Amino acid sequence: MTKKIIVVGVFILLGVLSLGQVGKQDKKDISAYIVKVIRDVNMKSPTKGWQKAVPLSTLKSGYEVKTDKGSLAMILFADQSKLILREKSIVTIKGEVKGKEILSRSVHMDRGNIIFDVKKAETEQFRFSSPISVASIRGTLGGYVSGGNADSLTIAEGLAEFTNSISGKKGSVGAGQTGVADSTGKFNVGKANALTLNNIRQSQNLGDIDSGGIGPEFGQLKSKQTGSVRVNLSSFQGKAIAASLFYRMQNVQTFTELPLTITGQVATGQLLANKVKYPKLEYYLSIKLNDGSIILVPQDGTTKPAFVPVEAVRCELRIPGQTGSLQKKVIVLRWNE
Repeated sequence: MTKKIIVVGVFILLGVLSLGQVGKQDKKDISAYIVKVIRDVNMKSPTKGWQKAVPLSTLKSGYEVKTDKGSLAMILFADQSKLILREKSIVTIKGEVKGKEILSRSVHMDRGNIIFDVKKAETEQFRFSSPISVASIRGTLGGYVSGGNADSLTIAEGLAEFTNSISGKKGSVGAGQTGVADSTGKFNVGKANALTLNNIRQSQNLGDIDSGGIGPEFGQLKSKQTGSVRVNLSSFQGKAIAASLFYRMQNVQTFTELPLTITGQVATGQLLANKVKYPKLEYYLSIKLNDGSIILVPQDGTTKPAFVPVEAVRCELRIPGQTGSLQKKVIVLRWNE
């Protein structure tokens, strides 16, 4: 009897441990993309040193992004929340997801200036932090500035909780207000400067993009029809002297290279009809700059290409016939190829 109890207990314990392990495996690092780069922007992972950031660079939890003087980086998350990192800024992105649910998401800023447009979530709050303050926001448009002896949080739309980490003093910052926290522990909320609010709204227009705006523009691709591609090269630092699109159909191992024609800051090309097929087209870009460097977009595109949906061809077959009463009927069959 005792042995049976022990055996049952062992199985229960193994089951609990297994469930716990499954729960851990479900959690993954949050990811985001750098979708716009102006001038000098660099990024660093926990295991690699600083390297040049390019459009479609992938960011994971623990990655750092740094902008130099006169530079800007735009970061896009899966829920379409956007961050615009202005010049002389350095931030670290952290967070976890479980399936499609965002468990946590935060941006720590050592110094700099961020414009943010965060989409409203049911439970998760987006947190900004610095050595002096913490801002918790949800469904909010505003700006966060850190550096020197004071931080400021300005809200153009929505509401945020702002805390001075040194003294613990905190309060709500609403639309049209600015909260200030300094290194002596002081905290106050007042009316926002009109120029600051205007700059936030104007900066938001820079980020007025959707996921279809990341990388090349394909328009609406249709299965078994020629398609076009257009790439804006102005985001790349340096002059592009050559560009190629490597693309393939789903479940095909090899890529087809399409050399693009460069005119000014735009590269264009035509996709072969027999290489475009429902449900999607996988691709990556190769850009050669005048300094001899080659940039891949996305960076690991040869093994993890980006993709764009391809519309299916709708087929129809009409079969004439008749019923027992000699009435004419037509059977119509429709399917997607």
